[in-house]
Amino acid sequence: MLQIDRVAEISADRIVCEMDVSKHWVFPLHFPSDPIFPGSLLIEGAGQAVAVLAWHAGLRGKPRLVKVTARFESCVLPQDETLRFVATVRQRKRVFLGMVDVFVSERKVAQIEPMVIIIS
Repeated sequence: MLQIDRVAEISADRIVCEMDVSKHWVFPLHFPSDPIFPGSLLIEGAGQAVAVLAWHAGLRGKPRLVKVTARFESCVLPQDETLRFVATVRQRKRVFLGMVDVFVSERKVAQIEPMVIIIS
């Protein structure tokens, strides 16, 4: 399930991606009386950001999120508009280790450390 709506910036070891969350399909389903955006989708978005950077680096194949550490600091709510994934990435062969800060405006909502392997 695609989480990233656009790439705002990309370089050899850094990527900034955005995801529109206003009117997202998940809010009516995830705790309908008190909706919040699920952390699992934030983790998936962070992994996808790292995978996009791997593709940008020239690796082709199937990205697999194999390990993740996450710390959640603030809820993403229905009135929030855009998530921003700001990632710095280290590469060791086909393994990409990311440090992804997730923001809504200037409010930090999570720090996620995904490990993505590209399988050829």
